[in-house]
Amino acid sequence: MATNETAAGSRERKRFLVECNGCGYERSADGRDEATRIGTDHRRETGHELVAIELPPMTETEHS
Repeated sequence: MATNETAAGSRERKRFLVECNGCGYERSADGRDEATRIGTDHRRETGHELVAIELPPMTETEHS
């Protein structure tokens, strides 16, 4: 499984979208390890290759 990850250095936990072009499977993951586990499990079940794309960090807005 390929991962598209931006430069390291942030302590923030990265979020990924794990996608399969073979069957349309799609799932979000918190961190690279979870993305890898999801991809490995799906590949074992289906034989499909998946791609994990890093999602941009979510910003929280404060309302005064």
